Amino acid sequence: MKVRRDRLVASLVAAATVLLAAPSLRAAPAARAATASGGRAVRALRTRNVILVTLDGLRIQEMFAGMDPVVSRKEKRSGIYDLERARARYWRDTAEERRLALWPFFWGSLAGQGVVLGDKGKGSSVQPRNPHLFSAPGYAEILTGQYQADVVSNDVKRYAHPTVLEFVRRELGLGGGQVATFGSWDGFAALSSSEDKAFFTNAGYERVPPEIANARMAYLSDLQFEIMALWEVGRSDVVTFHLALEYLKTQRPRLLYIALDESDDWAHARRYDRLLDYIQVVDGYLKTLWQTVQSLDTYRGRTTLVLTTDHGRGVTPADWVDHDEGIAGSEDIWIAVIGPDTPDVGELAPYPPVHQTDVAATILKFFDLDPVRFNPAAGPPIPAAFADPDAKR
Repeated sequence: MKVRRDRLVASLVAAATVLLAAPSLRAAPAARAATASGGRAVRALRTRNVILVTLDGLRIQEMFAGMDPVVSRKEKRSGIYDLERARARYWRDTAEERRLALWPFFWGSLAGQGVVLGDKGKGSSVQPRNPHLFSAPGYAEILTGQYQADVVSNDVKRYAHPTVLEFVRRELGLGGGQVATFGSWDGFAALSSSEDKAFFTNAGYERVPPEIANARMAYLSDLQFEIMALWEVGRSDVVTFHLALEYLKTQRPRLLYIALDESDDWAHARRYDRLLDYIQVVDGYLKTLWQTVQSLDTYRGRTTLVLTTDHGRGVTPADWVDHDEGIAGSEDIWIAVIGPDTPDVGELAPYPPVHQTDVAATILKFFDLDPVRFNPAAGPPIPAAFADPDAKR
């Protein structure tokens, strides 16, 4: 098995190098092209649904190496309340053991069903194109496929740039409920689309309309106003996630965006122990989400999960709480793609550089839609997210 995996990784890296170096190849429609060997037609993709999940400001350090020895060294700089407790829960001798302790489901099960990119120390770089390195520019880049020069603040406002969510709905002729955004920060409603009411959104302190709310959604809609979130600008992620989960089960959207926020909140609050605790909660969310997907006939074996973040953050005990232009580490992000059309590789490194602009085109390729028609300036699909027709059975 290891030999086969090594060969697959080598072929993916070689293919990515060629594809990323050739603009004409990047622009070719994915599912209609012939392969280089023998002119075989590319196999039709099995993905029918895509779920995009973003975790705000979650660093590559915690993603790939778990509890950070640099940040956690001093309690005063890390804000760890009980270092003994934190070390007992999350500290292990190696980076691989630490990340498994922090992300038992993700690294123990989910990652191996796809690819994970961004471990800079091993030669896999994922970075934004925008120079600002904070939330709104990052989300605009993820959703539109390019750096948008007019997105220069986190002010809640709608921009004229069409998003991948809108394009998928229009091109596939979907109803307004078949594409949906659930976000903890109210800014996600505006950033998700260039037009008001382009599809279903529920962001910030917002109730789910009674005409579609089941009993659990109605309960969560009320409960959100009783949960004291860390900051006033966004509701608790537990509400956002479970509302999205209920929507998935009851409305069966083709494209669902879940935008979580508390990874950034706990870091800004300089509570590294609570950040680690939160990551483990998120790992549980991913387990629940993936198990739910596999339990539903319309999703099982037909759904791709895309995970990423909007920006990185500092790497020293002093600046790990912050991000923005000029703070080293803010430019380092990651992406994971899990699903039936992605090779079972897990962490893939080394690998040619990937950018935040490439997320939108990758989502579109899973729907067999042409990224160039969406946005000629968008980044290309990520080659590693798509298996050779004979590579995965």
